[in-house]
Amino acid sequence: MIGGLSGDRMLLGLAIGIIVLIFLVLKTKVQAFLALIISTIIVGVVGGMPLTNITLDDGKTFGIINSITTGFGGTLGSIGIIIGFGVMMGQIFEVTGAAKRMAFTFLKLFGKKREEEALALTGFLVSIPIFCDSGFVVLSPIAKAISKATKKSVIGLGVALAAGLVITHSLVPPTPGPLGVCGIFGVDVGKFILMTIVLAIPMAIACIAYARLYLSKKILSDSQ
Repeated sequence: MIGGLSGDRMLLGLAIGIIVLIFLVLKTKVQAFLALIISTIIVGVVGGMPLTNITLDDGKTFGIINSITTGFGGTLGSIGIIIGFGVMMGQIFEVTGAAKRMAFTFLKLFGKKREEEALALTGFLVSIPIFCDSGFVVLSPIAKAISKATKKSVIGLGVALAAGLVITHSLVPPTPGPLGVCGIFGVDVGKFILMTIVLAIPMAIACIAYARLYLSKKILSDSQ
């Protein structure tokens, strides 16, 4: 027990906070950052932390507000510049049309009957500097156009694209989530990028196989 806190209560608070966060993000229009702050406060309250800062016997400051400010400040201090440059690069990538140009290049490179691979690889690379939701908005019209031209299921093509986007967005810096992991645990960003790309490749291959071999055929057979 540290500072009067119980491990069981903190685990319970963490579980409740995650449930509240998912509910706020998926079922309400609360902005994601505000939802994170609300969930963080809930975790602290349920875990037994005081709302106002108090000073412990050893002179350290303890409280929900202090934990939020020091945790956020410490993490942002170690990864903030990288996030800033990543956002800039993503905006340039999106506004200049480089994402669409990349998609058309891979479609030409892979050729016919390999549209799932081309879209997944495009999403895989695009989502490293661009947020996956923005990337999907930019690239989904290409998937729809390919579906009309090739008569392939738009669901299968969309899943291949979305899988490539989500996998690297969730694993590979400079997206904020993976960078946050690097900052919190003190992991070297360069090594983390290399390790997560290696981890992401088999995941992308599995999603491509699922989209091509199962999902597309199932949707087409059900529609006939």
